[in-house]
Amino acid sequence: MTAPLSRTPARGFDRLRTHLAVFWESARIQAVLTGRSPAVVVLAGVQPAALLLLTLPRDAGERDTATRVLISVLVTCLWGGLVWMAGGIIRRDLVQGTMSRSVVGVRDPRLVLIGKCAGAVVFTCGVLVVVGTAVSLLLGLRPRLADPVLLMVGLVAVTVSAVAMGLLLSCVFVLTRHGVHVGNALLYPVYILGGMLIPGELIPAELRWVSWLVPLRWAKEYMVDVSLGRTPGASLWAVTALAAVHLLAGLVLFRKVVDRARHRGTLEFT
Repeated sequence: MTAPLSRTPARGFDRLRTHLAVFWESARIQAVLTGRSPAVVVLAGVQPAALLLLTLPRDAGERDTATRVLISVLVTCLWGGLVWMAGGIIRRDLVQGTMSRSVVGVRDPRLVLIGKCAGAVVFTCGVLVVVGTAVSLLLGLRPRLADPVLLMVGLVAVTVSAVAMGLLLSCVFVLTRHGVHVGNALLYPVYILGGMLIPGELIPAELRWVSWLVPLRWAKEYMVDVSLGRTPGASLWAVTALAAVHLLAGLVLFRKVVDRARHRGTLEFT
């Protein structure tokens, strides 16, 4: 009786280690592929650099304004990266023929997809941070960092929420033949109404509810507050709740993607 019980923790540890290895390898491969994509140069390099050069104050004394603008621009550009990087993962897998192999493999395809989304998001976030730092140094600005530890919590929240949104977008785009057009339709309305770059009080009252559904808006508010030394309020809880909802919705839709392919009797997803 003791032998099976003693092996149970070991089996659980081995299973966890295997899951982490699958997640890490999927994220690593996707990060490499994302780095080779020309789109990342535009979406995470040229676009944020241009916006920062246009919007950052030139007065070195306006540290609070510079901090708010810097975070707002980088989070906004992350949304564009999500649409084209993480949002297109399943479509690229279909074109490359790796999606069917992932579904029939011995590992959970959901774990593989989440790992790929994480790799794309982390790489994009890294490029955005480098670009933001470089532009700030170029302009001689020093953003305020009142609490670096809480700011790191905000960066983790941004990453997790972006992975959840990337998973959801990737499934939504592949469930319709017009995925590219859906991406185009979502991109700029969220830029304008998402409350990331444009303050919520400047958005028409009847349209402000849109920003309440965007976790990146709450993540931006949290990071701005902690960077400026203000009490963040419930913004971190809002990020967590919305990320959980988006992750659950993404997993449900991914199951629908797989079930639809099986119903058609093919794993080519055509």
